[in-house]
Amino acid sequence: MAPPNDLPSLTDLRRRRLRAGLSQTELARRAGVSQSLVAKIERGRIDPSYRKALALFEALDRHLEAEPRDVPVRHLATPTLVQVEPSTMLVEAARRMRRHSISQVPVLSGGLVVGSLTDRTIVRCLADPRSVSRLSRLTVGEVLEGPFPQIDADTPSRVAAALLRHVPAVLVTERGTLRGIVTQSDLFKAL
Repeated sequence: MAPPNDLPSLTDLRRRRLRAGLSQTELARRAGVSQSLVAKIERGRIDPSYRKALALFEALDRHLEAEPRDVPVRHLATPTLVQVEPSTMLVEAARRMRRHSISQVPVLSGGLVVGSLTDRTIVRCLADPRSVSRLSRLTVGEVLEGPFPQIDADTPSRVAAALLRHVPAVLVTERGTLRGIVTQSDLFKAL
């Protein structure tokens, strides 16, 4: 295989390996390197030679081309979940969304998902003359929408993709505990 113009970032190695459904040992075997090298690269403790990095990414590419997989959503979900409460002021929630460069957040009360807030909801408030005059006093609870769907972490990504045709986000749970969120951009990263 000819060398690519640009190698992906080494920080993507773990995500790509998980997406491919390979263990460190299996990836190392396919690339002709040691498992400890893969572990050190994924932890950021070593910069491998160009040849070894190329071998790892080529092994991943060959595997994905040979065996396209419908990976569990746990491998695509963003684990750091920005959330707000119904009592959060809408202006503060918008600032938080902007600070984290996200367009939707789940709304939780007492650890339970009670709704959602999206940039579209905020724009509707800005466009409504009745809301804009009291924007600084509105809470998230006054404008929230229904909660995002929740799916188990082991659910195939195709299920999340089907849901994301109709909703802006899907929450990922494991044994009833919220573990992350999947959006359309998370699915795009998996390509």
